[in-house]
Amino acid sequence: MASFDPEMLQLAQIGDRKAQQQFYREAFPVLMGVCMRYRRDEQEAVASLNMGFLKILQHLDRIPPNVPLLAWMRRIMINTLIDEFRREKNWREHTVLYETLENEKHEQACDYNEADQHFNLQQLENMLRLLPPMTQQVFNLFAIDGFSHAEISTELGMSEGTSKWHVHNARKLLQALIRQELVRF
Repeated sequence: MASFDPEMLQLAQIGDRKAQQQFYREAFPVLMGVCMRYRRDEQEAVASLNMGFLKILQHLDRIPPNVPLLAWMRRIMINTLIDEFRREKNWREHTVLYETLENEKHEQACDYNEADQHFNLQQLENMLRLLPPMTQQVFNLFAIDGFSHAEISTELGMSEGTSKWHVHNARKLLQALIRQELVRF
């Protein structure tokens, strides 16, 4: 877990470019991990990270005293990503999963112990990126970042039922992707 030098943070807050650059380098791995869960490719993730980091720098003086810095930074990054998603929502194309997902002819029983042996984190992240954008967004907020359906419905302007549907749909699509991957082994 990253630990930030308080003196560096104070210097970054007052505009010291070297301190800001050091803070960016130290925060990058954590914030990039958050961004890659929500963005489809690395360039989009870095662009989002930069926008979020700017907000973090601008609001360093507003860190609540009872909240850990990393938790506060993650929350700002997630809110930045949600804001971006809202702006893009109207013109974003809907992503369609592979035809094999739509046609579940190859429905097979899945031995999850076998799945554990063949999957790694990168494969799972790649599968998450194959989900339709809104479904991916809701699933990440619920399953990974711990938002409730009520919070998601407020943040994304949808009903709680729609939020629940997206989580259910994501699980169903991910299960199909996992089954498809297991067939290869």
